[in-house]
Amino acid sequence: MVKIVGCIFVTLIVVVASVPTGDTSPEIVSVPDNSCKYGVHDPNCRYVPIVPPSHRPTHPMDDPNWIPPTGPTHEKSKHFWLQTGQKILRKQLEKNHINTNVAKNVIIVIGDGMSIPTQAAARVYMGNENVELSFEKFNYAGLTKTYCVNYQVPDSACTGTAFLSGIKNNYGTLGVSAAVPLRNCSAQHDESHHIDSIFKWAQEAGKATGIVTNTRITHATPASAYARSADREWESVAPDGCRDIAWQLVHGDVGSKIKVLLGGGWREFVPTTVGDAEGNTGFRTDNRNLIEEWLKLRQQSNANGVYVTTRDELLNVDVEKTDYLFGLFEHSHMSYALLADKSKEPSLEEMAQRAVEMLRKYPNGYVLLVEGGRIDHAHHQTWARLSLPETVEFHKTVETLEALTNEEDTLIVVTADHSHTMTIGGYPPRGTDILSKGDFSREDAKPFFTLNYANGLGFFDHFYPTGGRRNPLQMPYRDPLFRHPATVPLDYETHGGDDVGVFAKGPWAHLFTGTYEQHLIAHAMMYASCLGDGLKADQCDDASGLSASLVLLLTSISAVLIQYLCC
Repeated sequence: MVKIVGCIFVTLIVVVASVPTGDTSPEIVSVPDNSCKYGVHDPNCRYVPIVPPSHRPTHPMDDPNWIPPTGPTHEKSKHFWLQTGQKILRKQLEKNHINTNVAKNVIIVIGDGMSIPTQAAARVYMGNENVELSFEKFNYAGLTKTYCVNYQVPDSACTGTAFLSGIKNNYGTLGVSAAVPLRNCSAQHDESHHIDSIFKWAQEAGKATGIVTNTRITHATPASAYARSADREWESVAPDGCRDIAWQLVHGDVGSKIKVLLGGGWREFVPTTVGDAEGNTGFRTDNRNLIEEWLKLRQQSNANGVYVTTRDELLNVDVEKTDYLFGLFEHSHMSYALLADKSKEPSLEEMAQRAVEMLRKYPNGYVLLVEGGRIDHAHHQTWARLSLPETVEFHKTVETLEALTNEEDTLIVVTADHSHTMTIGGYPPRGTDILSKGDFSREDAKPFFTLNYANGLGFFDHFYPTGGRRNPLQMPYRDPLFRHPATVPLDYETHGGDDVGVFAKGPWAHLFTGTYEQHLIAHAMMYASCLGDGLKADQCDDASGLSASLVLLLTSISAVLIQYLCC
């Protein structure tokens, strides 16, 4: 009898000791035959908290008095859905009007890493699941396949080359074909491997070009427009015999002709001996100051080149008197929208607006690349709290670009270069904060977050080293640097390999519907704008004839004026 009582007493002590009193130690789990361990796969194991069901939290639905969540009152009526369905149908029917004008201007807007789940989460972050992002209202949409030639999951170099040049290549390489392996400088020199972007074709056709990004201006996506590099990392230093990306921007055939350059990455253009007020120094080891060289080149060509470093300087530029505009606003990437000092750094929206105001004065039109690159960077850190405001800033930028342009002659293409591993999961009720906990796991008796990553640094904040999930109840998920959970520990969350959305408006926007290879984007943009040596619309002949006639007329007028003034 004493032995039995003793066993019961010991058992009670073990059970009580196992009840979690806080989030300071991993929750002990029962193991059926001592063969189930965290980290060891056994299909017969099912981890159940040792705390008896009567003493641990349960799923809200397990409460017999549970009341199901209710959605918005006006959505409970079937008439609401019938009316909105008809409204959407009428909008769809209006898409029968196809715009086949020549695209005088082309704006490609890249939400770097803006996956479909990122868009969906941003809508909820903006206030409601049924919110529409500005570009989601475009008449035409499709999906594009983002893989590289040699990798299933891409990076921004191979994707940027694909959608700007129309040719897929290898992971990590820019402006060269897949015949060039990563980091192979000698193969980069072979001109048969070189790829031309839409920027080159636009410049040859007499169009102005511009780049706006909130990343470094030498980063993979913007560099895809003007550089050829066997390694995207050669931003300021490259192996002997190869030119770095910053040098190509200032002195290259394409880079030197770009009218507007706005972004971050001051460090890539100045030597290590040059510093700023914050103590940062340049990265160049060749002792060259490419910013000074850029200004000197403008002077030598009798062009008015303006270099700016602050928001006020940018907004005060006289665009009518400026031929070239170069702005570098940060040592590296520009600040996240949520953390930026808005009195010093221009927003992506402000930079894009200034770029259009600069470029639209050119009579032959322009090609403009705008990148919201920090969506991607926040995802890499599993910082969903920062990634979603970046997506909202991107949405506002597209809205402004629409307002500044005319869809009769301007093609706007909005897409992502690749996706990320963030997912929206569980069954959160409508109206739940997208950043917070949205559902509950009966398996470990804890709530879990709606947003989760497949891999990344978030693992370390949400799982104990010995196994088991930390309780998220008191986690500060509204902190900008809060990391959302990740399943696999990794020092840098990876991209995703799933398809991404493409949204188009303006001339030939209907070409961007369906599911297709990413490199089609470049072919379709060049088709719409009569650029390149591929297929062209019939209207291109008329446009070319008009341009030729205009040039002939201007030449004749010039000859008459010269004769009059000289004689």
